[in-house]
Amino acid sequence: MNMLKHLKKSGALFALLIAATAVQANETHQMYGIRGDNLTLTTSIADPQSYNVNGKVYTTQGEESKSYSKEGTASYYHSKFNGRRTASGDRYNSSEFTAAHKTLPLGSYAVVTNLDNNRKVIVRINDRGPFSHKRLIDLSGAAAREIGLISSGTGQVRIEALHVDRRGKISGAGTKTLAKHAKTQEAAERLVTNEKKNPQLNSDSTKNQKNLYALKVINLSSKSQAEQLITQLDLDGIKSNVSANGGRYDIHLGPLNDQADVQQLKRQLQKIGNDKPLIVYTYNTNSQ
Repeated sequence: MNMLKHLKKSGALFALLIAATAVQANETHQMYGIRGDNLTLTTSIADPQSYNVNGKVYTTQGEESKSYSKEGTASYYHSKFNGRRTASGDRYNSSEFTAAHKTLPLGSYAVVTNLDNNRKVIVRINDRGPFSHKRLIDLSGAAAREIGLISSGTGQVRIEALHVDRRGKISGAGTKTLAKHAKTQEAAERLVTNEKKNPQLNSDSTKNQKNLYALKVINLSSKSQAEQLITQLDLDGIKSNVSANGGRYDIHLGPLNDQADVQQLKRQLQKIGNDKPLIVYTYNTNSQ
């Protein structure tokens, strides 16, 4: 009887764990069309530290880690590591979207793209490794499964860093990838894609900066529908392109010089009966 109670309790806990993981994945997917960690924990950047493994010294990254973008080989954890402590103090759980990296800050995030099939996943860095010069990152079982690495064991990937600040804003090399897949205006506005690379630049460097805008129409059912909508608009020199996004299609319009141009384009879209969601991006450029 006690064994039966134990099994029922274990089964209930397992079901709760699976449900929590599914919610986590769905939140990220609803925002950016990419499954993975839910990007809610603040990234705390510690001072760079050095550590020694098998006679080789590794030095962790600080603020510069935001610009990290690198391609290389990914592998994933063996199931025997389930429950073991990671470098962050967490216990490894194969159903969570986590990863080990030798130098990216613990608690930071990354977008990992399988270069063979373009499938993506968002992971939280909570461990150190893999300590092999041939591999850049070790993915959890869930993350590896999401991008199709389980059968091959390893694969070529692109790793793009992400940081989350106390306000929930997301910065880092991976924001450009997230921006392309943003599903809502709120998701797009969480992204900080135009951070200054050198905060010590004087004010003269900002005088020539100019805000530009871009507008994206999302969730069109076909490429022909997207192209037909473009032909109905009076773009008058405004660049446009159509991109596939998970079986649906998006239209990218811009750059636009000011908010007046944005509003005018919005009115045109309403006039022709467009009812698809719109996302407006703002970014800086140096005016000549």
